[in-house]
Amino acid sequence: MSAIPEPEKRLTKGEVEAVLTAFTPADWQRAKAIAAAFCGGLTGWKPDDLLQETVLKLLDGTRVWPHGVHPLVVIKTAMHSVASNARKHNEASPVDENVIVDPFEADDDDKTPVAHGKVSVTPEDKMSGKQQIVALYAALGGDEDLELLVMAWADGLRGAEAREELGWDEKKYDAARNRLLRRLAALDPDRRSK
Repeated sequence: MSAIPEPEKRLTKGEVEAVLTAFTPADWQRAKAIAAAFCGGLTGWKPDDLLQETVLKLLDGTRVWPHGVHPLVVIKTAMHSVASNARKHNEASPVDENVIVDPFEADDDDKTPVAHGKVSVTPEDKMSGKQQIVALYAALGGDEDLELLVMAWADGLRGAEAREELGWDEKKYDAARNRLLRRLAALDPDRRSK
């Protein structure tokens, strides 16, 4: 007969508090850096918010702190989970952060608030975008196939749709796609793919 594995030993609230109290400023900086990485694409969350929410969940027992695991690994795992849940909530939310409701622009006889789109592109963003396009086309080196593929991708076409639009067979498309991805990787080696 095989032995039933005993449940994973977890730290008590007091033990969690003791571990967090023993954190050095360098440990907190590492935790904030991890939080910053997980906050990418999270609407309304800052790294400090994510770190605080995670610590609260570890302290109140909502998230488990397993015994014998390095504290930063525990915090990273818990932050990943909290950020993932926040992302799911944001995707399901009917709130669009790019729409502003201005109740002061409603007519006196019309009590319906007026909604305006919010401009979130700054002049710096435009300049950066132009610089990136110039760098991209310089990296393409006049390769017409790559330029056509970039235009198809810019139009939101991928895979079979892009092949059909370009009139290419699968082999030509894959070869051009791989060349383009290599050139993009050379432009920004630290770029994270989605």
